[in-house]
Amino acid sequence: MTVTQPTGILTAVATATGATGVSGDSAYVHTLADGTVSACVVDGIGHSPRITARAALLAEVAARVAATRGPLHGLLAAAELISDPGPEDCPEEDAVAVVAVAHPDRAQVSIAWTGDCAAWSYDPATAEVVRLTTDHTMGQFLRQVNPHGPRADAEHHDNWVRVSLARSSVATVRETEATAPILVLASDGVHQPLGPDHFANLVRSCAEIGPRRLADALLQSALLRAGDRKGDTDDATVVVLALLAS
Repeated sequence: MTVTQPTGILTAVATATGATGVSGDSAYVHTLADGTVSACVVDGIGHSPRITARAALLAEVAARVAATRGPLHGLLAAAELISDPGPEDCPEEDAVAVVAVAHPDRAQVSIAWTGDCAAWSYDPATAEVVRLTTDHTMGQFLRQVNPHGPRADAEHHDNWVRVSLARSSVATVRETEATAPILVLASDGVHQPLGPDHFANLVRSCAEIGPRRLADALLQSALLRAGDRKGDTDDATVVVLALLAS
């Protein structure tokens, strides 16, 4: 499914359910009267009908609050919805997320994230694709503290999320900015099977065709590569924002 909004900032969303048949991913794009656009990708932890509904709520709340208060406030507002663990017979669902806010009159796009949803920027003038986020996973932590350690050990722990949305705070949510005109947000069902090199090559080759084509290309390629490697696929979601030159 792909949705494109014709504003001063073009956006496209592409998402697919993985092999379980129940998606924990969700994305939401919100546009203010002044043309400000906020977007959120949420990757729910687990696969159940409850997380499907909860991820959609978290994505909408995060995006709507972020549009007026900034991405940090957006994520923390969503975190408040699931900060209580819930009763034992009905535990609250948890998730990870990334949020971006773009203003039509500003060069900077603001980003905040928690967990292993990720963001990239792309500048067609330089052909530079930059990963803006660092996964909050034990695997990434092992790479940072022991960069020359066994690669297999780090990869083994890549699905161990160290910071989730329910446990997020001002101290744990990371923030950054980008000035490149194209921004990509994605769940790990997209960026893990693609890998950094293939991801960057797809962005360079498809970005100029438009955000819808880029979102679809990233999603379809991720699903194909995941199926080739493991015989199954994870939920996968990608959002593309393209800032139009004035």
